Amino acid sequence: MSEYIFTINGKDYKVNVKSISDNIAEIELNKKTFSVNIKQLGVSQQKKRIAKRDESVSEVKKNIPENNMNQRIEAPLPGVILEIKVKEGDEVKEGQDLLIMEAMKMENSIHAPFSGRIIKIFVNKESSVQEGDKLIEIGS
Repeated sequence: MSEYIFTINGKDYKVNVKSISDNIAEIELNKKTFSVNIKQLGVSQQKKRIAKRDESVSEVKKNIPENNMNQRIEAPLPGVILEIKVKEGDEVKEGQDLLIMEAMKMENSIHAPFSGRIIKIFVNKESSVQEGDKLIEIGS
């Protein structure tokens, strides 16, 4: 569809927008494909979320840790942490918002992939993160 250059924290990223349908854009960034929910300001209350397109529900379920094992949630893209909605020791439910980060000039909710307890938070509000940086560790 279209190619864009996004500058984030002084670094340029080539983004290919493959399609946009029903407020969902399929984009390619660093040879990875993402499905991005888009919110036009002032139009709705829907929060923007970003998730890997190739990750199906069954793949997410496979990543749920066995008893007494923890899982680290990583940043899907470079960005800045805007808000942390949990604290260490909190019990969370699957799908619950853990934090909000700004990436590519959009707010993205990072959700709990399963119910569990927050073991460790690796970031602070206004922290800059790179793709793959540890954000939060959850235990079952």
